[in-house]
Amino acid sequence: MNDDTSKAGGDLRAVTLHNGVTMPTLAFGCAFGDWVGRTDFQGFLPEQAWRAVSLALDSGYRAFDGARVYGTERIVGTLLGQRFASGALTREDLFITTKLAHPAAPPHINISHKRTWDPDKVDDIAQRVRDDMVDTLDDLGLGYVDLLLMHWPGGFGQHTSPDPDFPRQARATIWRTFCELADKGAARAIGVSNFTVHHLRQLLEDIPEPERRPTVNQVEIHPYCRNPELEDFCRTQGIVVTAYAPFASGALGMLQDPTLTAIAERHGKTVGQIVLRWHVQSGRTALPKTSKAERMAENQAIDDFALSDDEMQAIDALGTGEARRTCPDPSFVA
Repeated sequence: MNDDTSKAGGDLRAVTLHNGVTMPTLAFGCAFGDWVGRTDFQGFLPEQAWRAVSLALDSGYRAFDGARVYGTERIVGTLLGQRFASGALTREDLFITTKLAHPAAPPHINISHKRTWDPDKVDDIAQRVRDDMVDTLDDLGLGYVDLLLMHWPGGFGQHTSPDPDFPRQARATIWRTFCELADKGAARAIGVSNFTVHHLRQLLEDIPEPERRPTVNQVEIHPYCRNPELEDFCRTQGIVVTAYAPFASGALGMLQDPTLTAIAERHGKTVGQIVLRWHVQSGRTALPKTSKAERMAENQAIDDFALSDDEMQAIDALGTGEARRTCPDPSFVA
């Protein structure tokens, strides 16, 4: 086993956002269900959160990544409330992320229309964001979240507004509302999700105050899905990149990849641990998710080894060429 951890640099367990808020490097993902076509049912299954989130808390996770659309916020809030009531945890022990402004899902996906909306289909974008935030905090049973993200930069289909600049204007309206919520203390930090360089450049032009720029951009990244240009741009702007679907949502056969399995055998680690170590050594944070307690423990045990430069480059090479995604490609969002 390679015990040289000096190659990673920095703190493996936390990062500091540009507004001074400290965010754990690993958070437990709270989206449950199937959206990659492994089963006949396409949609979210929030009932799976009861057991998984309980195990995650028992396993030491203190950061949880959710979203209004996942339908798990009431469950997460109830489980946290039980720990608060027993005195086992305090609010300050936790880092809670949520996401708002998810577009309407395709017809075959079983996601509630009450939790999703397209900006061109609502009368008042800012008020819809405010109302959703109230519902989210009510379900969580919290007075604030630690990180609030704009879930998508726009809808999956063509918008109906005759103004070609409407998607950009809608993003700016949502972002200004996020800034308002942060100013009121409803969120300690604000960021975006599924934003490309194009979306980020526009947002930074429309809201140019440096302190108002996103703290985080949460995007799909795994060894088969990389975007070095996006990561480089975020790095120059001081925006932390968070990888969702860090294991490719269990799809694409990635966890059986021979390159990854060979590196795992060399270090005496699981493929999941190798992938997470690759993420953090690359300067990203990540959102691993599993329903098994032993995997939860393993996923957090990645600070006793380091990947060599050659190993990092070998994993990077798996993602050359066209990205293999398990979620929609945000580059198609205007």
